[in-house]
Amino acid sequence: MRAKKMLSLGLAAVMGVSALGFAGCGSDGGESADSTFSWWVYTDDGAGTYYDTLEDNPSVQWLNQQYWDTENHTLGTADSGSELHFTFQTPIAGAEQDNFNTMISTGEYPDLLDMSLIANPMGFYDDGVIMEITEYVEKYMPDYVAYLDANPTIKSQVSRTDEDGNVHYYYVANILDGPELPWGGFVYRRDWVVQYAEPTDYVWDWDSDYVKENGHPEVTPLEKAKEQNNLNGWKQNEVTAFTATDGEDPNNTYTDNVIFPSGTSDPLTISDWEWMFEAFNKAIEEKGFAEDSNAYAVSMYYPGYIVTGDLVSSFGGGGGYWSVDEDNQVYFSGASENFRTYLNCLNNWYEQGWLDDVFETRTGDAFYMVNMNGTNMGKVGLWYGLTGTIGTTIRATCADPTDQQKAFVMSCACPINDVYGTADQMYREPDTFYQGSRVSGGVAISEKCEGRSEEEMAALFTYFNWLFTEEGSDFHSFGLNADQVASTEFADGENLYEEYGLDAAYSKETDAEGNVVYRSLIDTSLDGNAFMPGRLTAGLTKTGVGESVGYSIDRGYSAITQQGTNEWARYESIGAVSTYTDDIMDGEDREAWDKAYNEIYQWWGTVLPPMIKDGVTDEAWNSMVDKLRNDYNIDEVTEIAQRYIDEIQPR
Repeated sequence: MRAKKMLSLGLAAVMGVSALGFAGCGSDGGESADSTFSWWVYTDDGAGTYYDTLEDNPSVQWLNQQYWDTENHTLGTADSGSELHFTFQTPIAGAEQDNFNTMISTGEYPDLLDMSLIANPMGFYDDGVIMEITEYVEKYMPDYVAYLDANPTIKSQVSRTDEDGNVHYYYVANILDGPELPWGGFVYRRDWVVQYAEPTDYVWDWDSDYVKENGHPEVTPLEKAKEQNNLNGWKQNEVTAFTATDGEDPNNTYTDNVIFPSGTSDPLTISDWEWMFEAFNKAIEEKGFAEDSNAYAVSMYYPGYIVTGDLVSSFGGGGGYWSVDEDNQVYFSGASENFRTYLNCLNNWYEQGWLDDVFETRTGDAFYMVNMNGTNMGKVGLWYGLTGTIGTTIRATCADPTDQQKAFVMSCACPINDVYGTADQMYREPDTFYQGSRVSGGVAISEKCEGRSEEEMAALFTYFNWLFTEEGSDFHSFGLNADQVASTEFADGENLYEEYGLDAAYSKETDAEGNVVYRSLIDTSLDGNAFMPGRLTAGLTKTGVGESVGYSIDRGYSAITQQGTNEWARYESIGAVSTYTDDIMDGEDREAWDKAYNEIYQWWGTVLPPMIKDGVTDEAWNSMVDKLRNDYNIDEVTEIAQRYIDEIQPR
């Protein structure tokens, strides 16, 4: 009885999809007089709670009332624009994949397809489901093309370049304008730095001609510069003692005068980290934790590295696995001098007594939760933590009475190596670490639209282009501003904004320093997506993360948490081959890649910890590299990855 009922439900689902009448698209892709496009959207957060269908979303209502100036690629008016309307199909929650599969298998899909379940757009193009849109992108989306040209690593992920150098587009991407808002990264005990670190007598001179030109002094670290009597790029440190004050609200008012050897207020380099480690060991000794295995200066994930790279990439680039350099050459960085330099660094940390000396035994810990007992009790100096770790949180669980009053955790970026290896491993920005992709889905145009008129397609792609202008990105990222709310004729007069006491979804102001600040006005108790068009999954999404975005988003974070997320997003992860190939590598290539990747991971968990503890001898290193080549076929997989990288040219 149960099996028969499930079968009936499955048939009903197929019949239900087949029976749907999508406005503007028949089986033969005929034209539509009112320029209406149907759109499959993965989910609609507000339907059933705030309104019945996505068409009733207030941002969508505003959108469906606009006209598009196809000559100037932006919003128009009734006198100088084309109409454009959208209808939507959203699956039942929990049945998204089944609904999508049924649509594709029956051929009864709408004009536009949310890319959430399309991992490889080329496969859908080859199968005739979606159409190439190059001519429309190049004709009607100049802002989109300009953005991609200015960001080649992103362009390589959302387009294809043929052997003649011609660029082809198969979908309109949803792109983050900066790194994804981080949820974790390296954190450290700032209060221990204040109390136990000794200011160095010299720090980097960022105003000197040498540092301005090269980004670092001529010789680093400081001890080596002194030995060589070469302080070019260094200056005397004016700070001779560190002090700090909590203020009335430490997470917002904490201040100190800490300056690192790199001449910055936040740790920048490996030598900054090692300078902190010395202070951390002093703190551990003074607090009576020296014999406690849960107390140490710095933690490390149990295999001796993290598969996403992170600290590994501080030593010349690459994350330990297949990486791509600035010349688009693929290399297995775990067999490179960069990785060996990383291991040498950790070996020195171990010998200095800074590194968790039983790190390889913590196999039950996730990389962002290593030894939570030690970190929560305030016995660790630097570790990988979450946003909830930042600030004064650990005071409540610290074992030491002083730390219960003074403990303060701050964030730091992956460091730049200025100590180990050769020039090839030094002064390079980290390029591979745990960070979400800046390409987050998009919208594909189904083959149903191949018969649509030029006027209709022009309006559609003008809308998509507008989403990559500042005004369009604001709408896409936050919802309606006050003018847009006021200008919308809401269905049946029901204004969801008014119902919840809102004049707009966000405010956009310029602060006293001239910085643009966005602030959501939607109460956190509400489902923000019910007021916004974000589920339409194409456009330039504002993140407010990273130093180059030119604005900030007030998310209600404390000042110290905001500072922390900015530090975690200091650099962009662009060095991992998988960033560019995950969506396009398949078949035997994917099998070979996955097999080597997984087998190396299992093996390295037993090989690397002894190297870190005992040192990286030539014999041990050469033996490891030989096994990587002969048993795990890294050269063969490198050639496979290179074919894909040659096709897209990401960097």
